[in-house]
This record gives sequence, C-alpha cells and structure tokens, in this order.
Amino acid sequence: IIYNLFSMDKNTLKTIKLTKKHTKNIESIWISSLPENLKSMIGDILIERYLYKFFQNDKNLGIGIFDGNNLLGFVLFGDDSKITSLLIKEKFFLIIKTFIYSLIFLNIKKIKNFVDCLIYILLSKKKANIIKRNNTELLIICVTQYNQKKGIGSCLLEKCFQNYKSYFENYSNVYVKTLKKNPENISFYKKNNFNYVFEVFGRVYLERKIN
Repeated sequence: IIYNLFSMDKNTLKTIKLTKKHTKNIESIWISSLPENLKSMIGDILIERYLYKFFQNDKNLGIGIFDGNNLLGFVLFGDDSKITSLLIKEKFFLIIKTFIYSLIFLNIKKIKNFVDCLIYILLSKKKANIIKRNNTELLIICVTQYNQKKGIGSCLLEKCFQNYKSYFENYSNVYVKTLKKNPENISFYKKNNFNYVFEVFGRVYLERKIN
C-alpha cells in the first residue's frame, strides 16, 4: 500500500510504544529502507537479536507511528552500547562470515562499510562517552520506503516529544549521529530542532535540548 499525506490526515496518525511483538514489522522496514546499514547487511538474525535485547531494557524507548494497524515508521531511543558489545560476542562468527563473503565476492560496498565502522568505533569512544552523560540517543529512525519524504518522520518525532514526556524528562538532551555524506539526513534533524555538536570520522553529532 502506498500512503500519501495529501490523502492522509496527520492528526489521524497515532503513535504506540513498541514491544518485542512488533519485531518482525520493525525488521522489515529497517532492512528495506536502510539496505546500507551495517546491521541490515549482516541480516535479519542480527536485527532480531538486537531488538530482543533492546526491548529487555526499560530505559530504552521504541515508538511506532501507525495509520490504522499499519506501521509506517519507527524510532528507537536509548543506549545500545552494551547491546552492541553483547552482539559482537554472540554473533562474532556470523559477522566474520559476512565479512569473508564480502571479500570472496568482492562486494566493495560491504567491505568499505565494515572497515569504516571499525575505524569509527576506535576513534569515537572518548567523545561518545562525553556526549552520553545525562543524555539519551536517537539510535535509529526509519520510515517505510514508500512513505519517505512525506513528513512522516518529522510527525513521528513531534508526537514522541509531545506524548512521551515522562521518558525525556529524565535527560538533558537527545543526541543523534548521522553520516556527513548524507546531507539530507542532517537537514532533517536540523529541521527538527537538533543542533550541530561535533564530527568524528564522517559522522556528524547533533543534539536537541529537552524543554
């Protein structure tokens, strides 16, 4: 189904707190909408495990935007550093296997993505620890392919900050990191009141103050 905001009243869209029962729908949107995301490249097994761990932590918040029963997009807030560490240990051989296959089949895009992420992790640790203090991270925001560039992402964020104040009042800021090579992403966050903070190895960090 292709939705169009010209025929869809934004006021009829509803946000719902997501749980592990929404995992399959989240996975589908994540992989199809962000195919170059490293977790997408490794596969749905990794994303499924990531979401399982994410929803186990009460300090994390996942919100979906729905038109009726149809999930149009989602956003995840929290801290996933421990999840990532656990996943690397649990799925180490799957990650290595994916990387080896990339080498064998000369998938340059995947190889570059793996190397890029590894270097970024090594270079970002100190600054990442500083910005985490008393802040929560917008880990990922994603809208179905057919509903992108229609204002749904901004609508989702607006409803999150309006309807889930009890979560955000525990923090000073919400921060996000996005690739510098995707200026449209930076413009999206700036439009939604995120301000530039600093850059680390091709990633731009932005933050929004909690009112």
